[in-house]
Amino acid sequence: MKVHLVQSAISRFIRDHLDPQDTRWYLAHEIVQTFHDHWSPPLPATLASVYDQCLHSSISQRWWKREHYRPKEIMLRLIAADPELATIAWKDLANNTAPLDGRISRFEYYCNELLQIHRQQHIRSVETYHHQDAAMMSLYLAGLQPDRYMLYPGLEAFAGFCKGIGSPDIPKVDDLVRYMKVAAIVFTYLQRDESFEALIGARDASHHKIKVIPGQIAYEVIRYAGMDFKPDRE
Repeated sequence: MKVHLVQSAISRFIRDHLDPQDTRWYLAHEIVQTFHDHWSPPLPATLASVYDQCLHSSISQRWWKREHYRPKEIMLRLIAADPELATIAWKDLANNTAPLDGRISRFEYYCNELLQIHRQQHIRSVETYHHQDAAMMSLYLAGLQPDRYMLYPGLEAFAGFCKGIGSPDIPKVDDLVRYMKVAAIVFTYLQRDESFEALIGARDASHHKIKVIPGQIAYEVIRYAGMDFKPDRE
């Protein structure tokens, strides 16, 4: 990682997003804030309703509902399969005293177990994958701790960003632990940029109903810059 390239990417991003009429940032900040506002310590009797409220948007459902991609719908089925086990899974994921890699791994394990229980309960079910992928995991983590974790823009954008900032190791698979470390570094330099406060000011809530979450701007930077440096481009 070359610091001057990170700073350059941040500067380009801010220059292109200073317009108070810009709405490109709305969805990311809305879905993280909505999750954070509605989340509560999970209980078997209420987990499904809490989760359902957490995943809501007045703008778009595309983060959790697209063609052949239904992670919200499937998670609700997993919760219904065994609410107590699902509650344990969510409690473990929310335990910020444990290492992030372990939390992610355990959640993946629980989701696989819950999927098998669901399939046993519904022998005609065609579900073979729980769809709780890196993007959804990043939403869960960011929703739980928006000041610490950022949304994940996908492997293509993350790999492109790493290439653009001169990283010698371009990710070949989703790696949320590495991504969160990189995003935290980006946010550190983002806050040091002389135009950062101007960007926050341009997103003043008097212009709209969306609350800006400063940490999530790091996700925006990585996504924005990463698409300029796709790994297959030379």
